[in-house]
Amino acid sequence: MPIHFVSSWPLFCVAFGGMLFLTLIMKWQSTRFYTQDVVLRKFSIMELEMPATQMELVNLIKGLYKLPPATSAATVKALKGQLYTDFLFMPFAYGAILLLCMQLSNKISFSWGTNVFMVLAFLQLLAWLCDIVENIYLLNKIKPTVVASTLVVHKAYLSMECVKWGIALISTISAVAAICYFWLTGSYSFSSLYYLVIILGEVAVFFIVSSVFFKKKDIAL
Repeated sequence: MPIHFVSSWPLFCVAFGGMLFLTLIMKWQSTRFYTQDVVLRKFSIMELEMPATQMELVNLIKGLYKLPPATSAATVKALKGQLYTDFLFMPFAYGAILLLCMQLSNKISFSWGTNVFMVLAFLQLLAWLCDIVENIYLLNKIKPTVVASTLVVHKAYLSMECVKWGIALISTISAVAAICYFWLTGSYSFSSLYYLVIILGEVAVFFIVSSVFFKKKDIAL
């Protein structure tokens, strides 16, 4: 028997807005991401999340401590700060996807579609758990004496990343596709237009702030 919930659009707007706000904070933190990996270069958090080999992760982290002392300290602080901020980001991000999938589960009239979106909703808890483990793993790695993980641990870590990203992306794409279908067929309530305006407003503010405060420029090292 399908589980029915009251409209989750108000909560989704809150979760989505919180996710965008924390994304801005993490984007600001990432402006300090530099490493001395053969040459001085910027790096992204994805390079830590999806390193091709164990040594790629080790070399990147060791490069943080090869920078001038002040820059090294600022970079390490920003990187750890982003990982800690990510703990706050997770409930907003996975919560938004969960609420969206639940809303669609209630909307779809055929049972298998209802069940699919209900499963996708609760799978966000697994993705959230994987994200927590990932951040703890990375926080323990960020130190001058970092050593490479074994091949088994590294493969398990990458598999966990694939599970996390796979769940989040499949759920989001499926939800967006379903919403587009309802819009194209006219199967939507006019009350939802109010929340659409809020969501579009949040996105607009996000891009305006990003364009104003995060123009491409290098920091002084």
